[in-house]
Amino acid sequence: MMHPLRAFFQRCRTGAALILLIAVAVYANLNLLFTRIQACPDADWTDPVTIHERRIEQIRKVLPPTAALGYVTTIENERIFLDERNLLNVEFVAQYYLTQYTLAPVFVYNSPDHPLVVGNFLDGPADPAWIMGKGLTPLHDFGDGLILYRKEERR
Repeated sequence: MMHPLRAFFQRCRTGAALILLIAVAVYANLNLLFTRIQACPDADWTDPVTIHERRIEQIRKVLPPTAALGYVTTIENERIFLDERNLLNVEFVAQYYLTQYTLAPVFVYNSPDHPLVVGNFLDGPADPAWIMGKGLTPLHDFGDGLILYRKEERR
């Protein structure tokens, strides 16, 4: 017959080892985290998605809550997905999807053929002749390459 105290310690040995392992891992990770934070106290801890959201969020203030928007950027709308499919430039499709995400539940269509159109120009301004050819008139320039257009009806 085994001593009751020895039987208790045998049952608890695995649990104690697991608790000790977790405690050491948590301590090591927290120590690493605080060391990194202290090394870069003035670092800007914003990711690209947050930066994009702050930029695009300005449009929401001037939109009707149920508007459907068009979308234009530096390149033709048809090329946005073609370039991404051919792995030439995924930045344009990423910007389009992030714009949809930020403005949800408002739906953003990849087309300039809607009454209101978001212009998202990160690579410099769009060709004015192309903008005029699409019948777009600037409503509000938010700066930083972000413009809200109104689609003029052609007669």
